[in-house]
Amino acid sequence: MRVTRLLHLVRNRRVVQKFDDRMVAADAIEAVLEAARYAPSAREAQPWRFVVVQEALARHKIAAAAFNHPHVKTAPVVVVCCARIHSHVSGSGRSSFPMDVAAATQTMVIAAADLGLHSSWIYGFRESVIRPVVGVPNDVPIVALLCLGHQAGLGDLPERRSRTEVIAWDRWRSDDARSQLS
Repeated sequence: MRVTRLLHLVRNRRVVQKFDDRMVAADAIEAVLEAARYAPSAREAQPWRFVVVQEALARHKIAAAAFNHPHVKTAPVVVVCCARIHSHVSGSGRSSFPMDVAAATQTMVIAAADLGLHSSWIYGFRESVIRPVVGVPNDVPIVALLCLGHQAGLGDLPERRSRTEVIAWDRWRSDDARSQLS
């Protein structure tokens, strides 16, 4: 298997333990956001909207709304990832905005890694507390928080399940069926 620069970045993304207090350069933040603008979305609707929060008091309030998650508390940049809810609706009746915003957020994670930054994607938070802090209207879902910064210390490489455990070709394979074949 050929290891591309992108695969190298994805494989070597470290688990953030804590961010240090260094600020993130404005041009790095802009580059991460620019990458997100080019993420794929259903029918190219691009429903994402991002609020970049660097102000300390606002980040503190967002951290409280995220159950005092240590990454939110220590990150110098928190990107509040929102969506227009009038995005594409598929034939199954599902709105595309959660997937579209997830694609844009993952694109930011990879762009940040390419710039030597670390990130942490947070999806456990109280929307109603974050909304007034950053001025997000009530009809706009907040899908995720993305924390950006420089990691304090060296984090661990995340454990990954084996290829045979997560990939099936042509047909679903249950763990029981696989063990019967061995």
